[in-house]
Amino acid sequence: MSPATVASESSTASSCENPFSHPLPRDFNPVTPGGGRDSAGMVCEMGISHQQGCATAVSAVARSTAQRARRSGAYAATTRRYIYCIIDCPEPTSFGPMGIGNDAEVFALPYEGIAAVVSSTAIEKFEISRENTLAHQRVLEAVMQRGHTVLPVRFDTLAEDKPDRATDAESRIVNHVLVQRRDEFNDLLALYRDRVELGVKGLWTDMNAVFAEIVNENEGIRLLRKRALDGASPRSGMRSGGMLPLKARLGELVKKTLDAKKSVAESELLNHLAGTILEARKNKSFGDPMFANLALLVDKSRQDDLAAALSAIEDERDGRVRLKLVGPMPLFNFIELVITQTDRF
Repeated sequence: MSPATVASESSTASSCENPFSHPLPRDFNPVTPGGGRDSAGMVCEMGISHQQGCATAVSAVARSTAQRARRSGAYAATTRRYIYCIIDCPEPTSFGPMGIGNDAEVFALPYEGIAAVVSSTAIEKFEISRENTLAHQRVLEAVMQRGHTVLPVRFDTLAEDKPDRATDAESRIVNHVLVQRRDEFNDLLALYRDRVELGVKGLWTDMNAVFAEIVNENEGIRLLRKRALDGASPRSGMRSGGMLPLKARLGELVKKTLDAKKSVAESELLNHLAGTILEARKNKSFGDPMFANLALLVDKSRQDDLAAALSAIEDERDGRVRLKLVGPMPLFNFIELVITQTDRF
């Protein structure tokens, strides 16, 4: 297998000229695709035309959603559909009451073997908050656990029912997203069907030993540390105010050296894993002990190989590092579908 491709923290986005809602900056990074997709879609099996297929594919779900909303008296308020992801799905499917913002029913709008996963909402724009991003993430995880290959859509992507237009939000999702981008979505579903995202966090287990190495390996830090220790002695005659700039310089140098040490450790870890992964994303690490926070794209058949490789590295380091494997997860770090608003909507 060729060496893994390593990229920066930002994810790959897939977009087109004529999708339909408004994107927000990608300021969040939540923490897989499931089984194979069905080869024959409901519309294809019925042998009807392209445009007839659009209407037929959404009619059952649209009628059911409208009837439920009218019975609850909320039809006028729930004028939007929040889009979570594109999946392999040949028929209308419910995933349960877990919609973002209101626990509304999450369901699939299908068209020829693919579907948009959506829920109803009256909210015009969702803030990027922990609560909202986790709600978005939970839906993708639930859909993934049902055996679907999941293509995440950018957070806060909405379609709106507009009284002055002949088609409602669900019909426009089918006509202007699923129909127009069907080939693109099918290609992506085929590409990621047999791949999963896994997270790896690398942590040093003994920070006292790490800081001791930093002092021993850096003469500048040793000299500043000695001056700081000597200045702290009552016999030195140095005032406490004179110590502050010295301690600040020492702290900055230690941090810079620690960051460099983390970068080396992260690169060494990726080199060890290159034979078992397809691609990697480097995410921000948190705290002094964490030297790596990686998202890895892996063939489903190589998951055990990756776990074994991580265990071998821990053994080689005699317990000085801990490598935490998380997942499988939705492919947040490797695919993000962008659906944007244009005048034709």
